Amino acid sequence: MDLKVAIIGCGAIGREIALSIDAKKIPNCKLSILFDIDSLKLESLYKNLHTKPSSIFDDFDELVASNDYHNVNLVIEAASVKAAQTYMAAILKQGKDIMIMSIGAFSDPAFYENIIQVLTDNDNNVFLPSGAIGGADIIRSVKNYIEEVTIVTTKSNKSLKGAPYFYNNDIDIDVIKEKKVIFDGNAINAIKEFPSNVNISALVSLAGIGFEKTRVKIVVDPKIINNQHEIQVKWKFGSFQINVDNIPSPDNPKTSYLAILSAIECLRGICAKNLKIGS
Repeated sequence: MDLKVAIIGCGAIGREIALSIDAKKIPNCKLSILFDIDSLKLESLYKNLHTKPSSIFDDFDELVASNDYHNVNLVIEAASVKAAQTYMAAILKQGKDIMIMSIGAFSDPAFYENIIQVLTDNDNNVFLPSGAIGGADIIRSVKNYIEEVTIVTTKSNKSLKGAPYFYNNDIDIDVIKEKKVIFDGNAINAIKEFPSNVNISALVSLAGIGFEKTRVKIVVDPKIINNQHEIQVKWKFGSFQINVDNIPSPDNPKTSYLAILSAIECLRGICAKNLKIGS
């Protein structure tokens, strides 16, 4: 029997997941519902699907009250940190499994503790794809021995434009013409200031030593096109670095294309009925 999926968010990530299901690239999976408060994005994606989902919604209350929603097995959040914090606990309490793409939501201790409590009280799951990086398994393996974690994220002006940090500090990112470190702090503050740009820091924080102890540097480089991430880990028995150089999504320069592929592979693993690789 196919896993019935609802997708919240029809932007770059949600769109590619939906198109992959539609193209039958993910076995044992059926797209049942699309949701986005932006009706234009919702209608655009719906029109591009050959096999139409049973329902589409731009109102969350209507979604959860629908008959089609009651048959959904997995909800994929691919919208925003705000959407994750607004909808996810309620969805878990309704017995659905969830894949969360906006992992930065967990930097809010109240949200994190609430989700853990809901999972303790209910028999369902939250899946967190590895996103724009690899190496989450090795970080998890050594987390009890980690002494320092630093993430250096380097992106172009275009990829960082629109982040609250620039408004809060009255900075015009377009006038930055040379490579420059613009932020150096912990993951909690990085996610507040760059909620659409540093999902990587949330995953590393959850896998490792937490949001407060994980250091994040954000670099603007007008001369690059790709999104670059370097994770530096010092631990009791040595050190290691993880370097990733990603092409941004053509639909959204804030999103690395690897993050989209990671989400698709995570869904493929959830739906798989045979060999599973990694944890």
